[in-house]
Amino acid sequence: MPKTGNDIVGFAGILIIIDELNIMNIVTKKVCRNLGIGSSLLQFIINFARDNNCTSITLEVNENNLPAIRLYKKYNFKVVGLRKKYYNNIDNAILMTLNLQ
Repeated sequence: MPKTGNDIVGFAGILIIIDELNIMNIVTKKVCRNLGIGSSLLQFIINFARDNNCTSITLEVNENNLPAIRLYKKYNFKVVGLRKKYYNNIDNAILMTLNLQ
């Protein structure tokens, strides 16, 4: 992908409720995947959570999104639950948490 300096190659959405940070999404442009962008975004979120005294980070991920699951496990997120047929009434959502205490 040509570098123009103005391309958005990824983004993340979070929600903080009291002392828990919830990752709503982490998205990387398809042509820019496997370049460490998702890892950089996740590391930024973890640091942000710590800087803001969050005690945990939670997320849900489609059970078929193996690259994302591998990424979260690399950062020590643990599987804590399952939401059956959460995506389009077909795919399950895996609930994962990283405790920061």
